[in-house]
Amino acid sequence: MNDATLIILAGGRGRRMPGDKALMEVGGRTVIDIQLEVTTGLFRETLLVVNRGRVGALARYEERGVRVVEETVRGMGPLGGIAGGLELSTTRENFVLACDMPFIRRKAVAFVLGCLPGYQVAVPRTSAGLEPLHAAYDRECLGAIRRQLELGDLRVTGFYHEVRVRFVEWEEIAPFDPTSRFLLNMNSPEDVRRASAVFEDGEALSG
Repeated sequence: MNDATLIILAGGRGRRMPGDKALMEVGGRTVIDIQLEVTTGLFRETLLVVNRGRVGALARYEERGVRVVEETVRGMGPLGGIAGGLELSTTRENFVLACDMPFIRRKAVAFVLGCLPGYQVAVPRTSAGLEPLHAAYDRECLGAIRRQLELGDLRVTGFYHEVRVRFVEWEEIAPFDPTSRFLLNMNSPEDVRRASAVFEDGEALSG
């Protein structure tokens, strides 16, 4: 077990996704259930950061030792969620994960987290760009995030130029998942249908 916190960002409704993204199901289970199963034993604590007034809707996760908390920085999107999670975390090292990523791999999460020492952010970089919602953050970067939010800049990577960043190249983490799905998220009903088909076919692995 790492002396680190898993921060799952479980915001409300997506722009292209009907219903509650935090309660999306694939293969008969919510994505959050899958994420908790994959990361069991990796972190000292897990925070589920939710929008204001929604703690009750997700309180069932507290039975699994998860702290369900309201975001402390409201209306600021994923960056506000990261800031709130870091504020409430009790550890220096943290791993931030979006609640709409059903194919995460345990070894990939552990590898990215292991790249954090000596830096304030460790983030995967692929040909499509950065993956800041599958990345590790030191609490030291909270000041830079707050300054950015005060300027009204909601870009998740907007503060990166102020901190030490370890870019985890795709070639470093690709071996952990031969399907290359583990960084995919679900932004539409069609994405959910495709993900469910993968689970139903038994192709989804958690190694």
